[in-house]
Amino acid sequence: MEELENVCARLCLLTRACWTPELPSPLSRAEARRLLQTRALQSLVLREMPQEELDLPERAKALLSRVLSVARLAEAYERRGYRAILPESGGWPSALNILGSKAPLFLFARGNDDLLRGRRVAVAGSRDILPQTDDEARALGCALAEAGIVLVTGGARGVDRAAQRGALEAGGGVILVPAMPAQDLLRDEWTRRALEDGRLLMLCDTLPDDPFSAQKALSRNHTIYALGDAAVVVASRVGIGGSWRGATDCLSGAWSPVYVPVTPGADRAGNAALLGRGALPLDMDRPVVPQLRLIRELRLF
Repeated sequence: MEELENVCARLCLLTRACWTPELPSPLSRAEARRLLQTRALQSLVLREMPQEELDLPERAKALLSRVLSVARLAEAYERRGYRAILPESGGWPSALNILGSKAPLFLFARGNDDLLRGRRVAVAGSRDILPQTDDEARALGCALAEAGIVLVTGGARGVDRAAQRGALEAGGGVILVPAMPAQDLLRDEWTRRALEDGRLLMLCDTLPDDPFSAQKALSRNHTIYALGDAAVVVASRVGIGGSWRGATDCLSGAWSPVYVPVTPGADRAGNAALLGRGALPLDMDRPVVPQLRLIRELRLF
């Protein structure tokens, strides 16, 4: 019961689950963290905060008023196969702790949790890519699968989807952290079959049915990079787009080593710029896996 209450509190504060226009906007992760760290919020009990924070508990109190509706929604997600997990509960991916204040405060998981226990490589890249880049992303996914490495990606069109297809065709495991409604990804036959076969784990750091938004995509990029023992950015543009922003955030936060292919291409202008920011070169004409320095193998965690 306490676990369900904690889950419902997080969903009330951080999401638009069962939200109505007369309610205040959901809290940011930083604001919700303040409530938790000061122990102003324990389960569904809201206590007083210091005087300068008077507005925050009032907003939180209003948001928590819909807890019964949110509890029914959480139970509906559970019937669909999703498990809500919190940082303080069992099953939380410890790799996300490196994100600090950028870490999610809840996850909805669906699929095989054992995929979190193996070696993992995050793969990201642009949505609009050339056929050569599509082929390389697909080959990368295949190579990771053949080496027994789990692919972590976002399921978007372009690099994500090509790498995912390569991994699944080779019989590998995939962790998907979507920026779109999770059900949209499960319309794909390969994805749906992998879920049924125990080769897929869906991790949603927002509500599974939440629509796409730029902020959601960036937050999920952080989750993807942190889950990887290394990251490969197959294609990126200079200074714009989620692939560039996610890679530069990962480099500045030192969440995992970031690799970029050195193969030239019109859709890869950002790769050389990422090398200048500390990314490592990846020669796609040589076996890929031996070139990757996986932080798990270096025992940094």
